[in-house]
Amino acid sequence: MALIAENLDLGYQKQTVLADVSLELKGGDMTLLMGPSGSGKSTLLKALAGLYPQYGGQVAGQINLDGTDLKDLPANVRAKEVGLLFQNPDSQFAMPTVRQEFIFALENLALPHDEIDRRIAWSLTRVGLADFVDRPFVTLSGGELQKVALAEVLALGAKYLLLDEPFAAVDLQSRRELQGMLHQLSQEGYGILVADHDSAGYLDKITDFYQVQGEQLARLARPDWQKFEHRDQYVSIEPAPLTAPTYSLEDVNLKNGEREVLHQDELAIYDQQITLITGPNGVGKSTLLKTLADLHNYQGTLIYENKALSKWKKRAYYRQVGLIFQSATEQFLDITVEEELAQVASKSPHADYWQADRRQDWLEKLGLTGMDDRSVYTLSGGQQKKLQLILMLIMAPKVLLMDEPLAGLDEASIDQVLTLIQVVQRELRLTVVVVSHQVRDLVRIIDQHLSYQDGSLTYQKEVAI
Repeated sequence: MALIAENLDLGYQKQTVLADVSLELKGGDMTLLMGPSGSGKSTLLKALAGLYPQYGGQVAGQINLDGTDLKDLPANVRAKEVGLLFQNPDSQFAMPTVRQEFIFALENLALPHDEIDRRIAWSLTRVGLADFVDRPFVTLSGGELQKVALAEVLALGAKYLLLDEPFAAVDLQSRRELQGMLHQLSQEGYGILVADHDSAGYLDKITDFYQVQGEQLARLARPDWQKFEHRDQYVSIEPAPLTAPTYSLEDVNLKNGEREVLHQDELAIYDQQITLITGPNGVGKSTLLKTLADLHNYQGTLIYENKALSKWKKRAYYRQVGLIFQSATEQFLDITVEEELAQVASKSPHADYWQADRRQDWLEKLGLTGMDDRSVYTLSGGQQKKLQLILMLIMAPKVLLMDEPLAGLDEASIDQVLTLIQVVQRELRLTVVVVSHQVRDLVRIIDQHLSYQDGSLTYQKEVAI
C-alpha cells in the first residue's frame, strides 16, 4: 500500500513546472525533497494531497492512494489518509484558538467528542505543546504556528504526511526535536515526505532523497547524499564600531497576551547597522519587532531618534519605519506582480536610486522576471518572499525591521537576497533589524548580534549556525 505518482506533469497557465514525475511513498518511508525556490515542490505536494487540479494548476498523469485513483476519493476521505502541512501555517487555520481550530477540523470527520478530545491532547503532546490548547493563534510565534499545524495534521489521522518547509521559522533545538519526532513517526508506519531547502538534520533519518533538477525529479543515490552534510557550529562575528543609537529601551516590558516575553532594563540599537536578533521560538522576537514598528503595546520608555515613541505622530513615524512581516502574503496590496511593483515605485522616497534599470536588474538576479502578469498568490513561497523583500527595499524607510526574511529560500536565493539587503542598506544608509533562525549565511552581513537570554536581550559575539 502506498501513495504513488506516475508520469505527472504539473504546471500553471500552460507553463510546465515539473514533467514526467514518478514517486512512491510507503508507510515507514521518510523522504526528503529539495530544489530551488519556485521549482515546483509545493505544487507537487498539493497535487499529491489532491488539492490540484481542483484548486489551481494543471495536473496530467496518475496519482494512486492505496490502489485507488486519488481524484475518485471525496475530500473528507482523502483528509483521513493524506495530510498536508502548508508552507505558511496561517493558511491552515480558520478559527481563533488552537482548541477551536482542532474541533472544527475533526468535526468535519464526524468524530465523537471524546475521540476529538483524545486526538487534540495526543497530537499537541507529540509536538511538545500540550499546554497550548487554549492559546489564541495571534499570540503564537511563527515556529509555534508550524508546530500546531503539524499537530493538526497528526490529529486528522492521516498516515501519509506531506510537509512543505515545516521548519522555515523554527529554532535549531525545535528543528532537531521535530525531525526526531518525524523519524519516530516513520518508524511507527507513517509515510512522510518533507520539502525543505536545508538538509541539516535529515541525512541520518531519511530513507529516500529527491532533488528537483530543471523540470525533472531526480532520485539521489545514497553516496551522493554526502555533499549535503552539514555540521552545527558556532561562529564569531566582529561587531562594527558603534554608531549613534536609533532606538533606546529603558525598563521596557513586553507581553504576548498575558505572558511577559521581555523585560529590558537598558538597550540600544544602532544607526545604519544590520542587527541580528536570535533566540528560541516564542520568546518574543516578533513581538519586539512589532513594538519597534509601533504595532504592539509596551510598558517603559522606548526612544526613537532621541524622541519618545509615544511622542511621535503615527503618520510621520510610519514613513520612517517599515516592517517586513513573517508571512509575505500579509504585505501584498494588489493582485499581480506588475501592479505591486508599480505601486511601490510610484511612492518610493528613493525614486532616483530605484530607477527602472536597477529594479529590472535585481528582479532578474532574484529570478522574478517574466512574472509581471502572475498573481502574487500563485507564486511559490520563496518567490513571494523575494518579491516582498524587494518591494520593501524599494520603499526603503530609514529603518527596516525584517521578520524571518530568508524563510523558504534555497541557498542560491539566500545568496542573492543577502547581497541585495547589504547593497541597499549600505548605499541608502538604512538601519536594519533582522529576526531569523536561518543565520548560517546571515552572519556574513550583520554588524551586531543580539541574543535572547533569560527574558532579555544581550549583545553576543558568537552565533550558532
